[in-house]
Amino acid sequence: MIIDDVMTDKITLHGLGFVQIQLQGSQRLHVWHPELPRRSCFEHSAIHDHRFNFMSRVLVGTQINHCYELVSNPEGEFVLYLHEGKRTPGGGRPWTPDGRADLVHDVTFKVEAGNDYNTLAYEYHRTEPGEDGRVATIMQKRGDYPAGAHSTCRYGIQPDTDFDRYQWTPAQLWEVVRDVLTA
Repeated sequence: MIIDDVMTDKITLHGLGFVQIQLQGSQRLHVWHPELPRRSCFEHSAIHDHRFNFMSRVLVGTQINHCYELVSNPEGEFVLYLHEGKRTPGGGRPWTPDGRADLVHDVTFKVEAGNDYNTLAYEYHRTEPGEDGRVATIMQKRGDYPAGAHSTCRYGIQPDTDFDRYQWTPAQLWEVVRDVLTA
């Protein structure tokens, strides 16, 4: 299935705890702040992949990236949820169960402001802000693939399929962006 409804809102929340701003040239500004809401199951569902390759440059703060190897296992610790289809009223995509797996931690690395890193499509990872929780990055897509991306959630934990990307107004989100970029 090809995903046909690209996010067109200029600025929204993301369930992984950052503000997402759509920019030109297949770029996005991502801004983390400790006061931003995250999906209720975040602790159990932060590991995910993307349907595109990307390069990301850290502008402010330190970003910590954790990479994982997916090991298919019908009794695995994690349920894989495929994100394809039309966006829900809260701005997310449906969470469709798509098997189980174990996710084996491979490597953790920190990226300081002024440096960049690359991630390939369908590589499982989770990202967290370092230091005081304020981080800003510019992400640029470097290739796009038709199959949807996945989020994971520990088996037995209900994923937060109703996270509302619009629960904060654009003005509130821009204030967070200003706070991080001018700190």
